[in-house]
Order: sequence, then C-alpha cells, then structure tokens
Amino acid sequence: MNKFFSKRELFFKKDKIQNYVFIFIFLISFSISLIIFLMLSGYLSELQNEEQISLLLSINFSMIIILIIISLDKIIKIFFFKKNRIKSNLRIQFTSLFLIISFIPTTIVTVFSLVFFDQGVKLWFNDKLNQVIKGSKNISESYFNEHTQSIKNDILYLNSEINNEKIVFFTDKTRLSNLLSYFVEIKDLQEAIIFERSGQLLAKVGSFFIESEPAPPLWARYTADDGDIAVFTNDDRTKVRALLKLQRAIPTYLSIGKNVDSNVLGRVESVNQAAIEYNNIEKKIDHFQDQFNKLFLAINFLMILLAIWFGLKFSNKIIDPIMEIILASEKIIKGDLTTRIRNFKGYYDFNILSKVLNKMLDNLNDQKNKLIKAKETINLRRKFTEKIINDVSTGIISIDLKYKILLFNKKAKEIFGKDFDKNFFKKNSEIKNFIKNFEHNSFNSNQTQIRYMTKDSIKILNLKVSSEFEKNKMKGYLINIDDVTELVSAQKNAAWSNVARYMAHEIKNPLTPIKLSAQRLENFLTSKNNVNKETFFNCTNTIVRQVNNIESLVTEFSNFARMPSGNFQDSRLDNIIKTQINSQKLVYKNAQFDYKISKKNLVINCDYNQLSRVFLNLFKNSLESINSKKKIVTINVLDDKKFIFVEISDNGTGFPKDSDNLFEPYVTNKINGTGLGLSICKKIIEDHGGEISLHNNAKFKGALVKIKLLRKRK
Repeated sequence: MNKFFSKRELFFKKDKIQNYVFIFIFLISFSISLIIFLMLSGYLSELQNEEQISLLLSINFSMIIILIIISLDKIIKIFFFKKNRIKSNLRIQFTSLFLIISFIPTTIVTVFSLVFFDQGVKLWFNDKLNQVIKGSKNISESYFNEHTQSIKNDILYLNSEINNEKIVFFTDKTRLSNLLSYFVEIKDLQEAIIFERSGQLLAKVGSFFIESEPAPPLWARYTADDGDIAVFTNDDRTKVRALLKLQRAIPTYLSIGKNVDSNVLGRVESVNQAAIEYNNIEKKIDHFQDQFNKLFLAINFLMILLAIWFGLKFSNKIIDPIMEIILASEKIIKGDLTTRIRNFKGYYDFNILSKVLNKMLDNLNDQKNKLIKAKETINLRRKFTEKIINDVSTGIISIDLKYKILLFNKKAKEIFGKDFDKNFFKKNSEIKNFIKNFEHNSFNSNQTQIRYMTKDSIKILNLKVSSEFEKNKMKGYLINIDDVTELVSAQKNAAWSNVARYMAHEIKNPLTPIKLSAQRLENFLTSKNNVNKETFFNCTNTIVRQVNNIESLVTEFSNFARMPSGNFQDSRLDNIIKTQINSQKLVYKNAQFDYKISKKNLVINCDYNQLSRVFLNLFKNSLESINSKKKIVTINVLDDKKFIFVEISDNGTGFPKDSDNLFEPYVTNKINGTGLGLSICKKIIEDHGGEISLHNNAKFKGALVKIKLLRKRK
C-alpha cells in the first residue's frame, strides 16, 4: 500500500514538472507560428526568406511533437492508474470533452481556411487574370511602340531630305533652321536639332535647350553611330525623342522630339513591372501555399494540445469533490442516510452543493422516520378496514380496466363459490357486458339484477358498479354484489298475494250485479206473467257491461305482466303523435288538440308500437279527466342535439297532491281504472332511456306530463 502511494506521489510530482515544460514549449511554438505568419503575410518583408521560413516550420513541428509526447504520457499514466481505481474515468471524460470541443471547431476552421486559401490562390492566378495582365502589358507596349515607330518614320524622312541637300547646306544655318521648321510643322513635332559630336549646334527648332537639358544618353549615341535609330524619353517623361547620325564627314546627329502623356508612360512602366512581379510570384506560389498549409496545421495541433492540457488540468481540480459525492451517494443507495459530505476548501460551488445535499439527507432521514410511523398507522387502518369489509353482508370486488380481480372480501367468495378466481369476470360475459355498457354509455344505469347459476342452485344477484379514479384517471371498477335470492322470492310471494287479493276484489265486484241480473231473468222466464222487455234488456246490458269490465281488467293485467321486448328503429315522432291524435278525435268529437313541434322531420330511435301506446294512453287519460264540454289538450315538442322534450297538458281536473305513487301498479283515481296504464307508460319510457314526470299546471287548471327522450340510443 505504501509502495502504491509513493508511486502516486511520484506521479503528481512529475505531472507538475510536465505542466511547466508544456506551457514553456507551447508559448515558444505559438510565438514561432506568429512570426511565420507575419513573414508570410509580408509584415516582416526584410526577414522574408524561404530557407528561414522552412527552418522555423521544422523547429515548430519539432516542438509540437514534443507536446504530443507529453500529452500521450499523461493519458497513458491515467490509464495505468485506472487499473488501481484512481479516479481516472472522470479525467478521461473531461479530457475527451475538451478535445471534442476544441477539435471540431478548430479542424473546421483550418479546413475552411486551407480550402479558402487554395481557392483564393487559384483565383489570383487563373487564366482570365493572366490574360488581363498580358493584355494590359500588350496595350502599354503597343502605345509606346506606336509612338516609337511614328518618330522613327519622321526622323528617317528628315534624314532623307537633309541628305539630299548639298554639303554646303550645313554651313548655311539660317537655311538649315528654316528647313527644320518646315518639317517640324508638317510632321507635328515639338522640337528638332542638328548638332555635332563636339557639341556644336548647327540648327534648332522648338523648346529644346541643349544648354539646360542633358545630352542624349551614351547608349543612344552608340546606337546612332552603328547606323540605327535610338528612341528615348526625357527625365520627366513628357517627350519621346529619336537620335540618328547624318551622312557627313564630321560626325553630326539629328534629334527630334514629340510630346506624350507622362501618366501614360508611367503606367506603361508600372504595368510592365507588375507583370514581372506577377510572373515571379506565380513561379513561387506552390511553395508559398505549402508553407501556409503547414502553418495552419501547426496552429490546429497547438489548439488541440492546449485543449487536452486544459481538460487534464480541469479534471484534476474537480475530481476529488465529485468522487467524494459519488462515494457518499453509493452509501445512501445502500440505505445509510447518516452519511454526510464534508466542505471543500477553495470550491465555493461544491460547498453549496454539499450543504444542499446534507440538508436533503436530513430531510430524507426525517421523512423516513415519518414514513415508518405512517406505515404502521396505515397497517392498523388496513386491518381495521379489512375486518369491516369482511364482516359486511354484501360482496365487494375491485377489478382493473382489463377485468382482472384485484381485491375481494369473504362474502364475494361465498356468493360465487368455487368458480371465483382472478379471471372470473373475463369468463362471465353477462357481468362483463354490463360493465362495458356502463363504461361506454353514461346514460345506462349502474345497477342491474342477474340470475347466476351455480352447481347447486340459481341465485338472484343485485350488482352495482362504480368507477375508481386515481389522480383524475380511471384505474378500474368497484362492484357491490348483494344476494337477494330469498328477498326476491319473498317479494314475489307477497306481490302475487296482493295481485290475487286485488283481482279477487275487482272480479267479485261485477259478479254481484251479474248474479242479480241473472236471477231476475230467471224469475222473468219462470213467471207466468208477460215479460217486460225493458227490464229484460236492462238485465242483459248489465251482464254484458260487467263482463266487459272483467275482460278489460284481465287484458290490462296480461299486458302489464308480459311487456314485449322493444324493436328499435328510426321513426318520425311527428307521425307517431299525429296518428294517436287522429284516433282520439274519432272517439271524442268535441276534443281540441293544440299541437306544436320544433321540427316536423324530427327522427327518434324507438319502438314505434310501444311509443304509440304511451301517447295513446296519455291522450286518453287527459280527455277522460276533462269534465267540461270543451276538451283541450296541448302538445309541445322541443329538441336539442341529444334529447327530445315533450309536454302534454290539458284543462282537466289535474293530478292529486300525492301523484308520485300513480306510477305504481294498481294505483288509480278512476272509478273503473286498473292502475296499470301509467306503470306501463313509465316502463316503456325508461326502456327508451328517457324520463317521465307528472305535474299540475301552474298557470292553468289541469294536468302536465313531461317526457324526456334520447334521440339516439347507444
């Protein structure tokens, strides 16, 4: 262990020395790169030398190689200490991060710079630019050649004319000057002189002053002595002059001059000089471009190496606090909430983090203790709740959205017997369909009664379903099951006993007048006296009327006991109501119907016959309750997107105060009523998913029936 720590200390000592060496070499290399750049850019033109630049580039790359070796040594040491678990993963990650951050933009900038420089060089030395420079040079040369050739032709012409004269002509200076003046004028010259080699002036025309202006250059005289024409300019480049040796024993020269634009001649020389420099640069451009590319690569390597160095340096600085936090986190994961993180000297942000984490650990420890206490309390409540649920007389079952049983009490197990398991509701289609209908149609009742068959018997069960929510999201259903087999059996016995008593009473009432009428008929038939026909017909009418009452009673009871299942289809409500209005108008001649409907083509999904039966019964009840001669029944029909509302009112006697029990079977206010009509109406309306209620008119005397129907049943 001591040996390992001695190696670790030695590692950090060497690392410190390497850091100083790295910084020193980096600064030298960067300075050399800057000097090379200034030399290539022309800012240090006095030092610009290809050999010097090549030498500096070689030195620079040598230093970069040394920096690469130092960086590789650092990275290799990190991997070496990784085997001994010395916090190297974070160092590698930080170094990689800095390397990526620097490598990508630096490389992109370098590549774009090299490409841009290469394209710029190609743009500087392309064929079009070469043609422009050559064209400019040709134009300037053509301009100068044109003036040169023109002045040569002029001096040859003057030479020819002078040579045609006699030798004595040169002694007559006045005549010679006149001749020169003539030729200067016709040739549009500015000056002309004839002088001997000794400097003796023979003739002069124009602005030339041999005393003030320098003599023609020696090369011009030598050219003239050889028999050629020498063309040259004056010092201020305002004139083009030609020099020619005349045919005379004494060496004599003829010189003429023309004015030219000094700017043009200056530009001609500038163009020629630029063309020469351009050609020289074009020959050296490949080498120059290669040096620039090497400089860019050197700077790119320097930036990447600097990023690696910063990454290693930065990782060494922050790795200790991070590792301590990681070790503390591992202890916390194992459940040790007493762990605390120390303060770090010189690390302000990490000190804040350690304080926050320590405070969080204090809170977690307090919450843990509170949770333990809360868990104990919840366990007590759970046991108490389970005891209550198991002791209730109804079965309670909790299922999820896939109809899988989650919880149930002892009573539920007793009700369903051995077949009860976790997938019970998936196998029982009747209960499953009831839950589905409740889920998809909020208008359906959440209660139902089913017949459940076990191996031993048939049970009648009342089911009530409700939705379970968690955070406003439905997670399942809660089902209450009540075994009402014995209760239903007792209710049926009581109901049939009541029906039997009611039917016996109702049938017994008409039997008495029937019996008395039959006895009177018997007396009439056995009597020797003549039969009174009026009395006879009264007896038979009484018998027929009472038999009809018995038949009506039996028919209504039969209809109530055997309500047919609905045959639902789309029908026009207007047709149903109008048909029943017309049928009642045939029976009650003085009946008046005030009928209003919002839409004549109002369609409802219903059983046509059953709904017709409802309106027939209600219209008949209204008309029978009206004692006055003028019988008025008002029907109003309104609708919205989901429902249809029907209100039926009349000018009759209205409903009694306790009108709620009129929907119960065999409850009636009529003398000969069966008490089944409104019960049948309510059952039909409820089968259509609707509601019916009885009221008295607040404004007018009479009854008011309100019906609410679904437009479309689901």
